[in-house]
Amino acid sequence: MKKIIIGFLFLCAFSVSAHLVGAEPVKNVIVETEYYDDIEELKFPQVKHAGTPKLTRKINKDFKDYIEKAAAMRKQNEEAGRKYGYKPDFQTEFEVKYNTDGKLSILMSSYIFTGGAHGSTVVESYNYDLMEKQRVYLTDILQTPGQQEKVKQYVYTYAKARPEIFYPDLKKEDIPLDEKTAFFYTDNGIALVFQQYDIAPYVSGNQVIKIPKKVYS
Repeated sequence: MKKIIIGFLFLCAFSVSAHLVGAEPVKNVIVETEYYDDIEELKFPQVKHAGTPKLTRKINKDFKDYIEKAAAMRKQNEEAGRKYGYKPDFQTEFEVKYNTDGKLSILMSSYIFTGGAHGSTVVESYNYDLMEKQRVYLTDILQTPGQQEKVKQYVYTYAKARPEIFYPDLKKEDIPLDEKTAFFYTDNGIALVFQQYDIAPYVSGNQVIKIPKKVYS
């Protein structure tokens, strides 16, 4: 009888141990900084351990494609600067905004100065679902017109309450929400990142508005 009880307890312990191992959370992705052709102004990320080797390669290719296009734009701007007599500037930056629970969000930004009063910054978002093994766009989250309308109303209400930051005459239909709209994951939903002049003047910069999941779920 003692042998039976001991054997039973051993099986229970093994079962619990196996369950705990299976429930181990997804590890955060390792994100490293690299420079295109050793040019300090052309910074971009490369990742390790992003779920699977195939997905890791895909993510790294996405950023390599981005930086190659950025390098071409930088070269064009340098040529234009020599031709038209201004001091060109072009540089890229990135920021890891979310890296937990099998989701990764990285914002890429490119700043360009082509003469005139000031330069401009364009932000692109790279969001990945490691469980689904794919890149995620805003339209993958806001899949229906109803969801998009609720989020647009939320942004509109938020902006109208802050006329010192946003355009005071902003119209709801002018708020861009599509596949190209930048965003990143948060613990409670997503955060939208708008381009300069989208919903606010240049001086306000790239506005970030957090959207609770309950707004669109």
